[in-house]
Amino acid sequence: MRMHGVVLAAALAGCGGGGGATVEGTFAPGAAVPDGVWIVESQRSEPADSAGFRVRDLSSGPVQMRLVRGGDTVGALNLGSLPDGARAVLAGLRVDPSTGLAFPRSVELEGADVLMVNGLRMASADRVPARIDADGAVLGWFAKSGALLLRPADAALPDLRVVVGPETVVEDANGGAGDARMLGPGDSVTVQGPVRNGHVMATRLVVPAKFSAAAGASEGSDVAARDDSPEEDGGGGESRTSSLGQSTSAPSTSAPSTSAPSTSAAPSPSPANVPVARLPSMPASAPREPLVVPRPNVPIARPPALHGNGRGNGNGNGRSRGRGQEKGPRERGNNGGGKGKG
Repeated sequence: MRMHGVVLAAALAGCGGGGGATVEGTFAPGAAVPDGVWIVESQRSEPADSAGFRVRDLSSGPVQMRLVRGGDTVGALNLGSLPDGARAVLAGLRVDPSTGLAFPRSVELEGADVLMVNGLRMASADRVPARIDADGAVLGWFAKSGALLLRPADAALPDLRVVVGPETVVEDANGGAGDARMLGPGDSVTVQGPVRNGHVMATRLVVPAKFSAAAGASEGSDVAARDDSPEEDGGGGESRTSSLGQSTSAPSTSAPSTSAPSTSAAPSPSPANVPVARLPSMPASAPREPLVVPRPNVPIARPPALHGNGRGNGNGNGRSRGRGQEKGPRERGNNGGGKGKG
């Protein structure tokens, strides 16, 4: 009977049926492919290639993975806890060069609702309802693309990327017109709108009372000037992100991409008794003209050419003889010679 139990345990271990979680990953086209995955907690490695990798029998609790190539770490994955028997597929992994963190394009989960990936709450696409009406906290605001990253108060929802466009009605908490341009990490907002291809197209956005349109008008010129300032990537705009210790600009299926195009809003009159605040269009920077310095059309006088020669001989105890030639004014001078004894 004891031998039967040992054989059963060995069989379960051999087929990966230890009851732990499984994480699989694939790499985005064109991304650098590692040759292995190192699991920090269990101090073991699994092979990886262009087809991806698979790590079985992960114990419950946070998991740190290192993507390695040739013995060097080329990327990191920090995952939250997965229950026993759960399976996570991280599709389209790509390493963010600014942080060294590998973010997936999408996540598919079995046996779990959400998964923390490098500080972002991610989930399968079917976890996001067709329409969002949710309270949450701002993780990041991307003025250039008109999008914000929202962490819903409902823990069953993943982090959402919300597109704030010209049709978005922005209100403050008191029901007046609001100004979304000053939103920052930690601010509480309410978002309503349909979900299209994983993007929340906000039709209504409620911001804190301190961001009323009246309060923002006094600072509008400063905000516009800051939003139009050139960035290192060559575009204008301002981004405010939270300090998660990881990048909050990673792609996610469960959350809309922050690179979603934003449409410039033309100012229009507000309907009667309906507070409407539209995000202003940001004018493009004026093209730079080459600086031309006019040259005065004045002839430049040339100095007169100077030439001439003079000769001199001298005798002395040193029994030396020297010849010299000197240039003088254009007028020719008389040649002179002299002898002296000393």
